[in-house]
Amino acid sequence: MDYFLRLFGSVTIESAVFVLAALFFLWKTYKKVEKYFSEKALAEKAKDTKMEEVMDQVNKYPLWHQQSLDIQKKFTQEIEGLRKGQQENNERLEKMEEENRRRERNKLRDRILQSYRYYTSPEKNPMRAWSEMEADAFWKIFKDYEDLDGDGYVHSEVQPAMNDLEKIPMHETERIAELMKSRR
Repeated sequence: MDYFLRLFGSVTIESAVFVLAALFFLWKTYKKVEKYFSEKALAEKAKDTKMEEVMDQVNKYPLWHQQSLDIQKKFTQEIEGLRKGQQENNERLEKMEEENRRRERNKLRDRILQSYRYYTSPEKNPMRAWSEMEADAFWKIFKDYEDLDGDGYVHSEVQPAMNDLEKIPMHETERIAELMKSRR
């Protein structure tokens, strides 16, 4: 105990409080510095982790770019395939339309020729006349035939002969009756 008293015997309460206060201050300062460096280390670690992720993304960019180019090429090929298919469908439709127009034109030509043979025949139509209604129906068929690009014999022979037929108005009922009786 003597040793203790010799060592600390001259220490007063004030100096002990001062020493304790100084130790407390040093301990608090240490804790603040430790906290600062700890947070800074964690922030640096997070920054480094983020930087590694960014670098990984940057390193993957060429691969992603190539994938993008491959997908774009695939889409371009598929679009070209669709375009070719659409073009083939359009060509088929145009061919079908032309075939239908040709068939319809042939049907109309046949009807025109039947009417021509009937109305210009001296045996079947001795008066060489037709009613206003018959003429109107014929010329509508004739117009449809022309709209389908019909031409040739129908224009050079049939049209002039049909224009030469007398057209009897529908209100002349006696003449219409006479016309119908004369026909076979």
